[in-house]
Amino acid sequence: MAKEPSKKPGSSGSGTRANRTHAAEEDGTDRRPNDAIPVVGIGASAGGIEALGSFFDAMSVDSGCAFVVVLHLDPKRESEMARILSGRTRMPVVQVEDGMAIAPDHVYVIAPDTDLKLVKGGLKVSRPSQPRGQRHPVDVLFASIATEQRERSVAIVLSGTGSNGTEGLKEIRAEGGMSLVQAPETAKFDGMPRSAIAAGLADHVLAPEKMAATLLAYVHHGYVSAPAEVEPVVPKGEATIEDVLEILRARDGHDFSSYKRNTLRRRVHRRMGLRNIEKLADYLDDLRTSSEEVTMVVADLMISVTGFFRDAEAWKALGELVIAPLVAERASGESVRVWVPACATGEEAYSVAMLIAEHAEAAGKRFDLKVFATDAQEGNLRKARDGIYPTAALAGFPPERVRRFFERLDGSFQVSKDLRDMVVFAAQNLLRDPPFSRLDIISCRNFLIYLEPEAQQRVLGQFHFALRPDGHLFLGNAETIGRHDDLFETVSKKWRIYRRLGPTRHDLIDYRLPRGAIGTGAGAAAPPPMPAEKASAPVVDIARRALLERYAPASVLIDQKGRVVYFHGTTRDYLEQPSGEPTRDILAMARDGLAINLRSAIRDALKSDKSVTVQGRLHRSGSTDVAMTVVPLAAQPHGGRFALVSFEPAAPAGESRQPPVREDASETSSGERALQ
Repeated sequence: MAKEPSKKPGSSGSGTRANRTHAAEEDGTDRRPNDAIPVVGIGASAGGIEALGSFFDAMSVDSGCAFVVVLHLDPKRESEMARILSGRTRMPVVQVEDGMAIAPDHVYVIAPDTDLKLVKGGLKVSRPSQPRGQRHPVDVLFASIATEQRERSVAIVLSGTGSNGTEGLKEIRAEGGMSLVQAPETAKFDGMPRSAIAAGLADHVLAPEKMAATLLAYVHHGYVSAPAEVEPVVPKGEATIEDVLEILRARDGHDFSSYKRNTLRRRVHRRMGLRNIEKLADYLDDLRTSSEEVTMVVADLMISVTGFFRDAEAWKALGELVIAPLVAERASGESVRVWVPACATGEEAYSVAMLIAEHAEAAGKRFDLKVFATDAQEGNLRKARDGIYPTAALAGFPPERVRRFFERLDGSFQVSKDLRDMVVFAAQNLLRDPPFSRLDIISCRNFLIYLEPEAQQRVLGQFHFALRPDGHLFLGNAETIGRHDDLFETVSKKWRIYRRLGPTRHDLIDYRLPRGAIGTGAGAAAPPPMPAEKASAPVVDIARRALLERYAPASVLIDQKGRVVYFHGTTRDYLEQPSGEPTRDILAMARDGLAINLRSAIRDALKSDKSVTVQGRLHRSGSTDVAMTVVPLAAQPHGGRFALVSFEPAAPAGESRQPPVREDASETSSGERALQ
């Protein structure tokens, strides 16, 4: 729970921005430049007048903020909104005219049939670009405030129908601002508040009359009033950002040691502002006692902001320079494989799937298209799999694209089942888990910019490994391949499109586990409790490397004594714990009909140092033939020998015995596909 505001309106912490206003405070005037005035955007529609009245009844008249109000107004009638709000606040209330400069402690109300933006400290009025019924004036305002105000951005969503405001809140979140959303139970119409909350973009959910205190605490916190470093100079023994990262690593398992420290400090400082906590040491105490705050700060540090066809010109270039030639040279019916790491809520993954599908249809071809989309946050993946987005997310889409790939829901759109089937979402940590392989395209936009240079280069090495020869890498506008010009050649410098060069470099792959944790990877079943010879991080690393090359849907890693040290996938069809004391002996665990042939396969594989495949028959109702493959692995530096044992239903007579890559099997789980 955030502390009560401890500062009076007008006070601020130390820092350059505070010093810049000191003279103005002394003589009683406000000489701050317009870009230093906190601008609060307020969006509402149906039921918004009542909510606005409650908000301004509680808001002090000397907060130092400028309030810009956008409502859905009848475009053919004069608005009385300025007059109505003048009865609820002593601040001056005016209807906006184009070019009007903003001033603190003023309220500005949108005019009918206009869009309103904050531009260079002033308000720009324009005619709406969309027809009535498809307009999103709240999103337009919020996005402009985010661009201009950055960490001073504040957006408030009040009563209204539909989802207007949700897309704009994404921009506010990306820039490190704050959002206040009306508690749905207090709203006359709860569509807009519920949309913002469902998208995970509400920093505070409150009744309108309770928003004032939270807003004042935030704008007078050092994060907004004097956004200096959280720890510009840290005396010995005092809390540091590293202490925060250690708590997150211990309590949540996420390791942010490879992220840029300035980004981490800014985001942690934001959370302190939202909680109204001034000292980092106090925030550490908050993290130790609040699992909810741990979850929230982890989500903030990962900065999961995306959108459909973000940077439209870059996507146009990708279509022309990469996808069109790929479609032209690839025969109909062949596979096309794409990976979108750090996919957030899925818009980027669906964008590349749509673009490839459109080019294929134009060429009269059909491909076995698989877009692997991965993210470290399960909450993001759930939203991505649902594929439900507000109407504003599709702004600018050609009508035929909307008809082809989306279905209208109440106030939103859902990705069509055909498109959802092209995209496989799975949990994966790009800095820790193995990459995919044999990919035609990797689209990883605006993730590398948050990493330290060494981590950037490591990830780029993984991308080179994962791509086919001549496969393409698509980065964000502020990202480059760095020193890896021997691995990639530039296709478009402006739009950050690169082509893979040279042979596969196994020496570039480095699967690092977070300190103090032994991960099992996406899709790996947690192994049963281990005896004293517990699996170490290197053993798990060996398993990951082997699984990457093997595509095993159900596998175990065994040591030279036949003891299982790692499980992957659903192995219960082939292995089970026998009665009595727990065991990790694979032969003791093998189901009836498998042990004899499996024993000889393990012996022969380890003796010859070659892969051995045998068959067994499960002795149960409806006997099933099983192919068991034992792959010996290279001896490890500490002298241990390991082998990967994979189980699959045997191919019927006459079919290939090559273990299939079951990426298109409907029964294959997302986790298994992630490792494939």
